[in-house]
Amino acid sequence: MLSIKILFAFFYDLLLLCAVWFVAAIPFVVWQGEKLQNSSTAILGFQVYLLAITYIYLTYFWTQAGQTPGLRTWKLRLSTLDNRLLTRNEANLRFLTGIFLWPIGWIGLFLPTNYQTLQDRLAKTQISSIQDT
Repeated sequence: MLSIKILFAFFYDLLLLCAVWFVAAIPFVVWQGEKLQNSSTAILGFQVYLLAITYIYLTYFWTQAGQTPGLRTWKLRLSTLDNRLLTRNEANLRFLTGIFLWPIGWIGLFLPTNYQTLQDRLAKTQISSIQDT
């Protein structure tokens, strides 16, 4: 059940992130104009820009509250194995391993051990259910 809640939280955050990408893309597209369609350098710059937006979105929530909006909705929390908020370095490690291991990192979520993705194992983090308050 926890793995299903984690997937739903992921998709919820992905929907919100799409909205953030849309708004964040407007100044870049206006700035680049037609060059964005014809220049591979501009396209690469745009992709790096959206990756940076994603990094800011995720790591901010991970380090401030341990909950992205998706995790909060599904009453889940991201923390270290000793149950504290992630530091900036731990958030960086989790983000980078998540990028480099996508999509194979999610396979561990369905193994009955402790429902950790591969990036969680490498970053020594966990997503767990929280109690209603």
